[in-house]
Amino acid sequence: MNQNHNKTAFLLWLFIMVLLLFPLVLSQFPQISGNKLQGIDYIDKGDAPLTWKSVISNQFQENADKLVRQNIGCSNYWVRLHNEINFRAFRYSKTEKLVLGKNDCFFEEIYITEYLGHNYIGEYFIRKKVANLKRLQELLEKQYHKHLILVFEPGKASFSPEAIPDRYHPEKKGISNYEGFTRECNRQGVCCLDLNRYFVEQKPLRPHKLYSKYGVHWSSYGLWLAADTLTRFIEQTCAIDLPDCLALGDSNSTYNKDLDFDMEPPMNLLCELPHETMNFPIRTFLYDSSRHARPRVFTIADSYYWSIWNSGISQNLFSQNTFWYYNRTVYPDIWENIVWADKSKLSEIIEDHDIILLMITEANLYDFGWGFIEEALSVLDDSYVADPEITSLNETLGNKDTYRPLLLRSQREQVPFEKLLRK
Repeated sequence: MNQNHNKTAFLLWLFIMVLLLFPLVLSQFPQISGNKLQGIDYIDKGDAPLTWKSVISNQFQENADKLVRQNIGCSNYWVRLHNEINFRAFRYSKTEKLVLGKNDCFFEEIYITEYLGHNYIGEYFIRKKVANLKRLQELLEKQYHKHLILVFEPGKASFSPEAIPDRYHPEKKGISNYEGFTRECNRQGVCCLDLNRYFVEQKPLRPHKLYSKYGVHWSSYGLWLAADTLTRFIEQTCAIDLPDCLALGDSNSTYNKDLDFDMEPPMNLLCELPHETMNFPIRTFLYDSSRHARPRVFTIADSYYWSIWNSGISQNLFSQNTFWYYNRTVYPDIWENIVWADKSKLSEIIEDHDIILLMITEANLYDFGWGFIEEALSVLDDSYVADPEITSLNETLGNKDTYRPLLLRSQREQVPFEKLLRK
C-alpha cells in the first residue's frame, strides 16, 4: 500500500515538474512560435537593458517578461487557441474596438455610439460648424476659384442597424451627428455628397455586398461604387471630365482580403472564419489628354480614404493628391516614420490644388473637420475672427484624453453629451 502511494506521489511530482519546465523547454525553440499576432507590440532584446534606472522604474521587468513570453515556442498558437475558444464557445473577443453584433456582424463601437446619438454635439455647435464650412466654400470658389467638396462617407451602424447588439438598446436611438450635420448642410446650401444615405438606399438593390460581416469599412465592391459616385459628383460640381473608369470584369471569392474582412485578423484566431462570397471588380482607367482633366486634389479624410488611395483610384483620376489623415499626418507616412502635416504651409498647399475633398465617416462627425475648416479660414480670410467656443470645442473633441472621459461621464450620469459640452 505504502509502495503504491510512493509511486503515485512520484508520478504526480514528475508531472508537476514537467508542467513547470515545459515553458522553459519551449523557450529554446522560438522559431516554432507561429505567425506573429496582429495588434501586438513586439520587442527586441535591446529593448530590455539591465540598468539601475530600468529596474527601479520596473521597465526592465516588464520588457523582460514580454520578451520571454513572445519567444516561447508555440506561444502564438496558445494565444490563438485561447482566442478561438473564447469566440467559438462564448462569443467573446478581447479585440480592441471590436463589437460582436448579431449574426456575427462586426462593428467598431464608435459607429454604434454615433448612430445612437450618444455623442451628439447639439444643434448649436453644428450650426456654427456648418456656417464656417459654408463660408470657406464660398471664399474658395469666389476668390480662389477652387472647389471644396464635403463627402459623408458611409458607416456600418447606419448600414446594418438591425445587427447592433441589444445591450446597446438600439430601440432608444437619439438624434445623431450625421442627422444633424446633413440637415444643417441642406439648410445652408453646402455642397456635399451623402454616400451614407446612398449606401443605405442601394443595400437592397445591389447584386453584391457593400459591407462584409467581418469588415468595418466598405467592401471592395462598395469601394468602386463609392469611387464611381464620387467621380461623377466631382465632374458635375467642377464642370470637368475626369479619366474614364473601364470595367474589365470581376471575380467572386471568399479569399481574405484586408479591405473586406479587416476586423478578422486582429482577433488572432486559430482558424479562419467562414467567409461570405465577396465581389472584387477589375477596373482600369483611360486618360485622353485632349478631353480629360486630372485636377490637383487636396484630401482631408479618415481611414475610408485609404482604400481609394491604395487601390490607385486617386492616382489615376488626379495629377496630384495630397492626403492629410485626420488633418494631422501625411498619408501614407503615418506608421513608423511619421510625417506630420505642416500647418504653417496650409495656405500654399490649398492654393497649389484645384479641389479640396473633406471626407468623413459617421463615427468621426463629432469632431467634424478635425479643425481644418477653422484653420483654413484663419489663413485665407483676413476678416475671419476665431469663435472661442468653436476653438474650445475643437480642442476638446480633437483630444481623446478630454473627449473620452466626457463621453463616459455622459453615459455614467445619463446626461446628454451636448449638455456637458455647453458647460
